[in-house]
Amino acid sequence: MRQILLSLFVLFLIGCNQNDKFSKAEDLSAVAKTHFTASNLVITTSEDTANNLSNSTANTGDHDTENILKNNISDAEQSNSAALETLLVQINETHDDIFDVWHNNFIPLYNAYQFDGLEVEYAADEITNLNESYVKLEKEVENLSVPDDLPAGEQLRIQEIKDDLLLAISNRSLAVIEFKSMLGSDDVLHQAFMDIHIANSNRYLDEVKEVNAELGVRNEELITAKYN
Repeated sequence: MRQILLSLFVLFLIGCNQNDKFSKAEDLSAVAKTHFTASNLVITTSEDTANNLSNSTANTGDHDTENILKNNISDAEQSNSAALETLLVQINETHDDIFDVWHNNFIPLYNAYQFDGLEVEYAADEITNLNESYVKLEKEVENLSVPDDLPAGEQLRIQEIKDDLLLAISNRSLAVIEFKSMLGSDDVLHQAFMDIHIANSNRYLDEVKEVNAELGVRNEELITAKYN
């Protein structure tokens, strides 16, 4: 009998321990939190991966956009460069025309004057031609168009070139006036003033040549940089 009671007591203790285990197992909050945390880690990792992919896509898009912008800027610069090159050629041609008119029309007159072989009527006609040629060149300079989309610094330099060309033409015309006065007067001051006007005109033309060449070199460097 005692043995039976002892066996029943042992079975009762075992049952209590199992119930206690199941009772503790019913509180799954710790397990749930652990699983939730693990899920968060998985999600976070996924989000990071998604963000990386998203950022990678965004960066690629930004890169493409940047390339498009660079291409557009380069195209705009190329257009400006072509316009500037055309303008510099026109300026160079006008610069040379001022000299050509002088050498072709004035120098023969002056040489004839020096050797007393200048006829008054011939001189009057040639002086009229000189004046008309320089009036025409003056209008050409005034009509030189400076592209609005050129950088402000380059626009300023082009305007300075135009001013120098106009001053060069003006001084050539003043020299012709002094020469005309020399034909009917022995006043040496006319010769002195003529020489001053010629020197001033040459100085302005030298400045035009220098600045024009400088702009041409910079423009060529821009074109070279675009294709390198």
